[in-house]
Amino acid sequence: MKKVNKTKTKITIICKDSQTAKIIKECLEPENDILGNRTQITSILRENNLEITINSTASISSLRNTIDDIFHTIRLTESVLLKTEREA
Repeated sequence: MKKVNKTKTKITIICKDSQTAKIIKECLEPENDILGNRTQITSILRENNLEITINSTASISSLRNTIDDIFHTIRLTESVLLKTEREA
């Protein structure tokens, strides 16, 4: 029987305000639906902190790609918010 490695990763994103944290959380939620049954992501919003927990039995490269996708989504969301603020 093949041994299944379980990985748990926690990431805390500190945003400039609670509204930004909420928007980032909402942007990440659709990605959770496409992960399949080997990876689960939960996120908790605490004021301007977004705590993301990843539980996975997927390969380390798959986990790395998931984390990279999370950071990409955060960067993209923040850049859109900054652009919107500048134009307002």
